[in-house]
Amino acid sequence: MHWLNLYLEGILIGLRSLWAHPLRTSLTMTGIAFGIFAITGIFTFVNSMEYSITKNLDQLGNTILFVHKYPWKPMKKSWKLRNRPKISYSDYIAMKSELAGVEGVAFEVDMSQEILKAKGRTLSGVTVKAVTEEYSGIFGMEIGEGRYFAPVESEAGRPVCVIGINIAENLFPDGSYTGKYIHVNGKKLLVVGVVKKEGSGFFGDSSDDLVFIPYKYAVRTFSLDSKKYDSLVTVRASSHEDIDLVEQEISGIIRIHRGLKPGKEDNFSINKQEMLMNQVEDIFKYLHIGGLIISVFSIIVGGFGIGNIMYASVKERTFEIGLQKSLGATRRFILFQFLFEAILLCLAGGALGMLVLVGCGIAAEKFLQSMDVGLEIVITAGSIIGGFAISIFIGLASGFLPSMFASALDPVDAMRA
Repeated sequence: MHWLNLYLEGILIGLRSLWAHPLRTSLTMTGIAFGIFAITGIFTFVNSMEYSITKNLDQLGNTILFVHKYPWKPMKKSWKLRNRPKISYSDYIAMKSELAGVEGVAFEVDMSQEILKAKGRTLSGVTVKAVTEEYSGIFGMEIGEGRYFAPVESEAGRPVCVIGINIAENLFPDGSYTGKYIHVNGKKLLVVGVVKKEGSGFFGDSSDDLVFIPYKYAVRTFSLDSKKYDSLVTVRASSHEDIDLVEQEISGIIRIHRGLKPGKEDNFSINKQEMLMNQVEDIFKYLHIGGLIISVFSIIVGGFGIGNIMYASVKERTFEIGLQKSLGATRRFILFQFLFEAILLCLAGGALGMLVLVGCGIAAEKFLQSMDVGLEIVITAGSIIGGFAISIFIGLASGFLPSMFASALDPVDAMRA
């Protein structure tokens, strides 16, 4: 128990030393706190972005294929991509009639930057989706009020629409939505349903801000061949295990439908969730490396600061060290005493940095929610543990040499100094 008493005494001496210099201690703690906050803050931001993006990509579903003009991955020869024909309604009909073992096939045309009017209120820059009847089932659309298009309305191209909750609240502030009329670019449509609130997506693609109309109404009323309108077909496979087989079937069907001879390059792309997930993983791999590099520099800067403080502390307490050694204190005891002081200083600074991080995280979360931004702040247990581990490492690394210097002092020379 003798060694335990000695080390407890060393801890008390270290605490008294820190308490004896409150200004120096608080300034050093603040410096460490900012360093730890910067390190953990960077990784928290990167983790939050990764979590939010991955969550949004998960909502696409890993059983859905998106047949589009462009691929969801970087490719050369962009002029060839621009010259590709858009996915057409006839492509959709070919897939719908020939694909087997799938849960649904839907066609959509995205009409962006449209103008909505209702009861003297106007919304501009709204995205209107002209969709076939299967769209709701493929994406699991939930209707909060009213209903989705009836099959007969979709097939006959009736002037009806389903709107997002943000659109509804802006156009009809009285709170009653269905059974009313809106005008899309001057065309009158009956609101039959309102999509249940989803919340903003990270990519800004929430149904809350969209309007859905039957494709057959849109093709009869609007110029859907315009270059500003984009089109695609979505196919939901029965299971993730079937997705590669369905992808091959889609490719074969479109190639035959478009008359592409064997060996000729595809003039369409079949995209899936994994493509975006792989790109996201690559991007965040580099972001994590960048965060690690910044962390290393923060550790070095923090380490130099602690090292200077500890050398100053050793110089100030040279007589005290000599006196302790003359009374029987070992080199190990002196080493532990100063090393513990450095670690405690860094841990206190790290704890302060963690408190600031949590506080800023809570404030940022509330601010983002008020702005309806789909970025969730994620502070993991790993970030907290990592922050304290870095604090301990800085204390050990920066306090070791001054502690060794203190433990190596000759007691006689130290008391004469």
